[in-house]
Amino acid sequence: MTQNRTRSQEYVRPLNALGADDLAVAGGKGANLGVLAAAGLPVQPGFVVTTAASRTFTDDAAIREAIERLDSHDANDTDALAETAAEIRALVKARPADDAVDRAIDEALDGAADATYAVRSSATAEDLPTASFAGQHDTYLAVAADDIVDSVRDCVASLYTDRAVAYRARSGIAHSDVEMAVVVQEMVDADAAGVLFTADPETGKRTVATVDATYGLGDTVVAGEVRADHARVARDTGEILAYDVGEKATELRLSQDGTAAVEPSTDRRESRVLTDDQLRTLVDLGGRVEALFDVPQDIEWALVDDEFVLLQSRPITSLVSLPVPRPDDDRLHVYLSLGHGQAMTDAMPPLALDVWEAVYGEVLNGFTGVDRHWITRSEGRAYMDITPFLGLRRTRAGVVETIEAVNKSAAEGTERLLVERRDEFSIGLSLATLPNLLRTTTRVLPLITRLLWEGVAPFIRGSGGIDEFVAELDEWASAQSLALLDTDEPAALVDNVFTGFSPEFVAEVSPKSMRVVIGPLAGSVLERLVPGADTTTVEAAARGNEAEVGTRMTLALGDIADVARETPTVEQAILDGQSYEEIRATDGSEPFVEAFEAFIDEFGHRAVGEFDISRPRWRDDPSGPLGIVRGNLRGEEPGAHRTRLRARKREAQAAIDELDASAGRGLLGPIRRPLVRHLLRTYRSHIHLRDEPKHAIAYVFAAWHTALQQAGEHLVDEGVLDDPDDVWFLREDELRSLVADADAAVPDIAARKREHERHSRIDAPPLITSEGEIPQADRPDVDEHTLVGTGVSGGIVEGVARIVDDPATTTLRSGEILVCPSSDPAWTPLFATAAGLVTEVGGSLTHGALVAREYGLPAVASVTDATTAIRDGQRIRVDGDAGTVELLDDESQVEDVTPGD
Repeated sequence: MTQNRTRSQEYVRPLNALGADDLAVAGGKGANLGVLAAAGLPVQPGFVVTTAASRTFTDDAAIREAIERLDSHDANDTDALAETAAEIRALVKARPADDAVDRAIDEALDGAADATYAVRSSATAEDLPTASFAGQHDTYLAVAADDIVDSVRDCVASLYTDRAVAYRARSGIAHSDVEMAVVVQEMVDADAAGVLFTADPETGKRTVATVDATYGLGDTVVAGEVRADHARVARDTGEILAYDVGEKATELRLSQDGTAAVEPSTDRRESRVLTDDQLRTLVDLGGRVEALFDVPQDIEWALVDDEFVLLQSRPITSLVSLPVPRPDDDRLHVYLSLGHGQAMTDAMPPLALDVWEAVYGEVLNGFTGVDRHWITRSEGRAYMDITPFLGLRRTRAGVVETIEAVNKSAAEGTERLLVERRDEFSIGLSLATLPNLLRTTTRVLPLITRLLWEGVAPFIRGSGGIDEFVAELDEWASAQSLALLDTDEPAALVDNVFTGFSPEFVAEVSPKSMRVVIGPLAGSVLERLVPGADTTTVEAAARGNEAEVGTRMTLALGDIADVARETPTVEQAILDGQSYEEIRATDGSEPFVEAFEAFIDEFGHRAVGEFDISRPRWRDDPSGPLGIVRGNLRGEEPGAHRTRLRARKREAQAAIDELDASAGRGLLGPIRRPLVRHLLRTYRSHIHLRDEPKHAIAYVFAAWHTALQQAGEHLVDEGVLDDPDDVWFLREDELRSLVADADAAVPDIAARKREHERHSRIDAPPLITSEGEIPQADRPDVDEHTLVGTGVSGGIVEGVARIVDDPATTTLRSGEILVCPSSDPAWTPLFATAAGLVTEVGGSLTHGALVAREYGLPAVASVTDATTAIRDGQRIRVDGDAGTVELLDDESQVEDVTPGD
């Protein structure tokens, strides 16, 4: 008898006997319900059929072998995953129930003879802060007592549904590491039910709760089968911010046969499910739940006899984490992504983030005379606190314009935020703040004066001094790089990196860099000065400039491909995907190597996503530019890059002639024409400078990378790290400690790599507040076949979409539309072939937009989830004027554009 009771306890556990430490026994749902029950919150009594019991349904050699096979499949091989998952489900469902499990469940049942039960899956990788698995596993309602064992078996089998397997594969969770428990509770005959989010999942705002509610059981809400009532409630005041009455076309009710769908009356459909007081009670209850778990919660609830019952609670995994460190005051703060400004939105490892925190922090604290955290981080991205600049009327407009250049939707959202919460951005001036304000003004005023002069002088002197400006930038960058690496001591290398840039240095260099805005300014003046001129004509006048960084890069790589074509053995080696060292060893490779090494000498300090200083530069890993050469060999004709350049030059000359002719018309023509000609020379000579400062500063980025990589190599030599690249998963203080003392504590590098992988799967916003809100524009009403972004280069083009994640591994055919996450200078060679451009991030002044206008490509940036919403090979229409992307065909019409063809 004692043995049977012990076995029952192993297979079944009451909810009120479970807690947060019982995840491995009760799964996520069961453990969370145990926490709620222990806290005295309203939870329907019940029990968990443990993972030990569920294991009896998978304790079979054939099932274990199939699960191992499932783990061996590539995460992207959906067919193989689905086939093996179906095999496992069939094997599990064919397994007989263990008698001991049957007895344990029977003993745990405590309902009336005619009671029915809810049987819910509770996997060990479910309802976690980083993976909710919402809707991935099966739930069964109104199950009779005699059928519970069969439903438990079906829940175990649902661990291997196609959707659950795909979810785990995407999340990097091994299938063999996950087990299933099952929650069993007596059914409640709910008057109403639904979902409560303790934070607004649409905006991310933590101070607003949202509620979806319908009559009857809530599974219709979870499954999206009804348009439920939707409410938004201010958590601090209880104010009902909005209440939208849904149509509630059907409601699910308990019946003698289980559940039945009932059609409510018109009056019932049009009436509110919850009163204001009920909403407040529910939101307060949600606040208590969130306090228990310390993260915003997604809560399923039911209303029974005017009392709320909690059915389950899990973290809202879709929320972007709050920026840290948290503000040290009670004010609202606004943070702007540094990566979005660089068109590089990927997550960065901890040490790379620490570098940016130190560099930006030192400069800004030096100028403002304060000591504050200017740089925060969220999901592996760096964000700048722009709050102080939003409090001053004269800087506010400039900040919004800067945001608009990065992301138009974010800028519109910021403007709305400034109107709705203007008082929270006011800066109180007092005698106490006056000294600091004067110090800041003293530092900044001379810089502003020099910036203004450098912004005016080029309009007077025209194109003079351009070559000297570029040479000075490159000389400065080379000197900085050499100084950074002028030591073999690891501690000194680390010091050199984290010294960053002094305010004095920035004050010296920034005015000179005003040259980069002269071209766009001259173009704006031309649009206003020349009768009938428009943006398209003025942009065309800038094309075909061989001095532009991206054009130099594209021409060099095209020339290298042509050199490779002259030696068939070299060309074939490149097409076969051989490494650079293998190609160097190929007979007759000398001309190719000479041309490629010249490219590396000029551009080897660059990289894809180079803002992330952990990434190897092209001189460290030449596979990037080599891949672009390979793509050129596959998809281009010899000399095509030079032919396109000549065509752009002709377009430019035609636009220049048109502007000149228009300027000469009318009574003011004789006066206006000389001025326009001078402006055109200024415009043409300066427009290519926009990427020169970035090209120069990339030398410093490369030196930072080399210095910290060498520190990592030192730690490997000391036996501290296993791989030099592990250095990027240290924090600055940890790196300094380990360099000073090899016996210092080493953090869990593997855990940080897993966290970095999780961050990499999250789409971080360009702007976020300290409350978690993501300011953005209201999206216009468009049909389901149209994606909305920001038009950054005018024109309309239709064509086949090519989804590209890495410019070094893809061949873009002439006339295809490039669809990519972002586009820094490393992507430029693909623009030469593309017919249009769509990016997930970016604005009017990011690199992709600038080059698209240079090449005359219709382009739309900031298209959310473009690389997943658009299918590879799908025909699309890109409207760079309206900022839309229209999906023109369905899946059956998608063209085969297998990479490498």
